[in-house]
This record gives sequence, structure tokens and C-alpha cells, in this order.
Amino acid sequence: MQTGADILLEILKEAGVHTVFGIPSIHNLGFYEALRKDGSVRHILCRHETTATHMADGYARESGTPGVVITSTGPGAGYAVPALQEAYGSSSPVLMITTNIAASKIGKGLGTLHEVKEQDGIFKNITKAVFIVRAEEDIENLTWEALNTLHLGRPGPVYLEVPTDLMNREIGGKRDLGTNKTVQQTDIPDVKEAITLIKNAERPLLVVGTAAVRACMTEEVVNLAETLAAPVIFTPSARGLIPDKHPLALGNCARSGTIRETASSSDLALAIGTRLREVDAKRRGLVLPHLIHVDWDNEWTDRNFPSNISLSGDMPGIVRALMEALEPPLDRERRLQRVHEISLKIQGEEAEIRRNHREMTYLKVIRDILPGESTLVVDNTQLGYWSEYFYPCHVPGGWMGAKGSAIIGFAFAAAIGAKIASPEKPILAVIGDGGFLYSTQELATCLKHGIGFPVIVVNSKSFGIIAYLQKKFHKCEYESRLINPDFVALANAYGIAGRRVASPDGLGQALDEALSSGEMRIIELLEDFPEPPFGKY
Repeated sequence: MQTGADILLEILKEAGVHTVFGIPSIHNLGFYEALRKDGSVRHILCRHETTATHMADGYARESGTPGVVITSTGPGAGYAVPALQEAYGSSSPVLMITTNIAASKIGKGLGTLHEVKEQDGIFKNITKAVFIVRAEEDIENLTWEALNTLHLGRPGPVYLEVPTDLMNREIGGKRDLGTNKTVQQTDIPDVKEAITLIKNAERPLLVVGTAAVRACMTEEVVNLAETLAAPVIFTPSARGLIPDKHPLALGNCARSGTIRETASSSDLALAIGTRLREVDAKRRGLVLPHLIHVDWDNEWTDRNFPSNISLSGDMPGIVRALMEALEPPLDRERRLQRVHEISLKIQGEEAEIRRNHREMTYLKVIRDILPGESTLVVDNTQLGYWSEYFYPCHVPGGWMGAKGSAIIGFAFAAAIGAKIASPEKPILAVIGDGGFLYSTQELATCLKHGIGFPVIVVNSKSFGIIAYLQKKFHKCEYESRLINPDFVALANAYGIAGRRVASPDGLGQALDEALSSGEMRIIELLEDFPEPPFGKY
């Protein structure tokens, strides 16, 4: 006889899940017993639900498959909130499986252990959907619905709640394996009007976002850009969808100077898989004169940039439909020459920036040492912001950042998840001293599970971006300076080697040695980068 937890685990396996992240607790013991009995699904024992959810997020982004996190009732579920908010903003397919008190006691206000009034309500605005099991017959159907919803249209996190008594209850009957799987929607709107607008454009521009990365649209975007001889700019997490070394790839859409001038002088912008959020685009001064907006849905259409045409539905299918009706323009060589001249101007700007900012030297050291097929996971810290603008990215997902909600403490935990998803790929995390202390306990998780990669902890003894903003807007700092532990000694306390450096050459030597070792290494970089690139560049 199977328990509800056994059935839940069986469905996860049928869906291809073979790794889950979590922490055992009194209300999810039934699920952990199912994991123990089965033995085929790898469980990563974490030390905090927030970081466990970040790990599942990093795993999902790196693998393109669901990242599954297991939490308990009440406080355990609540700790996942900030990380789920990040996953939601970054369109990352994270499945949160949580428990609740016994089904018969929910909503009674009895003071049951970990009871929270309307627990599922906490998650309704930070997930794609909430699925609530209240009877044993719900477990199979709702688990499949939750799994299918992860990738239906725009990817994103999903919440599945199963009361503790239903996890443990024996449930009779025989399941029909896989009968509840659904098929991805393939709606394609009429593209004729868009085709006319594209054919009439002389200076088209592509603006590519995170959703295009999640949809694995490299081939479609490259084909469209090359057919139109159109330059491509990216939101931060989309960089690498076309390698930065591709002649049509210009860089981050938020940058000023030549990139901003190129956008404003274009006569058509074709935005693909980007929400065109205020924080990524409008606030940075991006101007898009005429716009065709292609996305999974219309949720973000016309929010910050009015669109001439909105095309929503099956994004890859829409772009392929456009390609079927397009041919290379007669002035293709002129367009390519224009993009070449734009690229030379951008290179000149970056050369000048390199002369004035040591942050660029550190990024060059990192890029020179990391192979092209690697993943740099960055936190919202000063060097991370510089990488967002200037770190060359050559593969989709090769730059991973917490841009969904701009959370700190993401990079180390997400890098753990990414390394588990791609154990043979070089992974590097860059995180500030403030953010690292949100997650240092997960060094124990790395030791327990044999996970090894370098972590660069930039120690400025401050919340550096906050200090910068305080000085910019209020002329002085307040409560932004930090008292830190000895990070090398902290690493050593876990039995992990650490090294302290204070120069680009020192970082290069430490990073090269750390990557060669294949072990967990902490590299403390003693640097205080004074400003982000946003204001100037």
C-alpha cells in the first residue's frame, strides 16, 4: 500500500525529477520516509529554506528542468518567500512542495504547531499558480497540474501544498502511470501586420530577454538577427543567448553611450521574451521608437513601452513564423557595415572605461581563466553589477544573476544548485561580504554532498551599493559599514581551504588554482569598489 508521499514521489520521478533540495521537519516526515524507502532520488540536505530555494532556482536555470524544493509548514514555508520572489521575477521553474497541518484542522484556529492562517495566500502573488491538496484523491491530479504549469507558457515557480496527514496516509488503488501529462500550448497569432512593419524598417533592432533564454531560442534569434542584419541588445540574464563575440551582439540594453544611441536611432525594435521592465530598461533611459513585442502573454505589454504590435503565444513558433515570411533585405551589406561601425565605437568606449576602472581588470582576469562553456553566478554586489554590463558571456545562461527581485545572498546558494545540475562545468560565484553572510552555513551542505567550486567573496566591510547610494542622495553614509569574520578562518572552520587576495594578479592565481583543484574554495578579495556602472555607463 502506498502513502500519499509515495505517490507524490512516484509522480516526480515520472516527470524526470531526480534531485530535490530541502530540510526535514515534523510535518514533512512522511515525504522523507518516501525518499528513504525509494533511494533513487538524490536529496540535497540544506541548512535554510531560503538558500534551499535559491539552490533549486540555480539548478533550474542551469539544467532547464524543474528545481524542486521541500519545505515544512508555517515558518519553514515562509523562509522560502524571498527566494521564490526572485525565481518568479526571473521566470525560473521552481516547484515548491510544502506541507500544512492536518487537513481536518486547517482553518480551525486551534493553535496547532506551525499553524498559519491561509498559508497558501502568502504565495499567490509570487508564483505562477498555487495548488492545494485537501483530500487524498487530489494528490495525483494536482501534482501533475503543478508540474505541467511550471513550463506552460512563461516558466515560473509553482506552489504545491499537501497536509501532513495526507503525506502519511495509506492510499489504495492502482495508478495509471503518466496519464495526467499535458502538452505545451502552441498558439501562434497572425503575424502579417508585423511582417509588413519589419519589411518597411531600415534600421531594425532586436531586444532579447530572459524568457527567450528559458525557451532555448538561440537558433531562432540568431537566424532572425542574421537575416535582418539587425543588432541585438539584451536584458542582463539574456546575455549569451547569442555569444557576445557574435558580430551582431552589442551588449546590455541598459547601457548608455553608443548602445542607447543605437536604440533611439533605430526605426523598429523587435522585443523577444522580455518584460521590458522599468528596472531593466525604462529607468536606464532606453528609448524604443517603434515596437513589436513578442512574449508568452500580454502581462507586460504596454506597461513601460507602448507597442505598435503585440504578438503573444508560442514564442519560438512566432519567431519561426516571422522567419518564414522574411528574406534578407536588399541593403543587407549596408546594415552590416553600420553594425560593424557601432561595434567599433562600443569597443572604444570599453577601452576607455578599462583605463579608468580596476573593476574591468578583475573581470578580465575572471573571463581569461574561465572557459567559454562556464557559468558565472553573481550577487547584487558592486563587482556583480560591473559584470552585468561588461563580462563577456558566450553561452546561454553563462551569466546568472538575481535580477528578478534584486535580492542579495543568491549567488552562493544558486551556484551550488548550478554545480549539481552541471557537475563537469566550471562554476564560479561572486558575492559580497554582506550577501555571503546570508548563506555561509551552506558550506556545510557542500561538504556533505561533495560539491566543489570557487567562491569569490568581495570584502569591502560594507553594504557597498547602499553606501554609494547614501552618499549620492544624502551626502553621507549611515549604518552601511559591517563587522565581518575572518572569511579564510571561517572557511577553514568547515575544513575548506581559503585564500586572501588584494590584486588582480592575486585573484588570477587563486582562481586558477581553485578551479584546478575541483574542490570547494573561498577566495576573499579585499577590495572596496566605490560605485556601480549604472550612473556613468
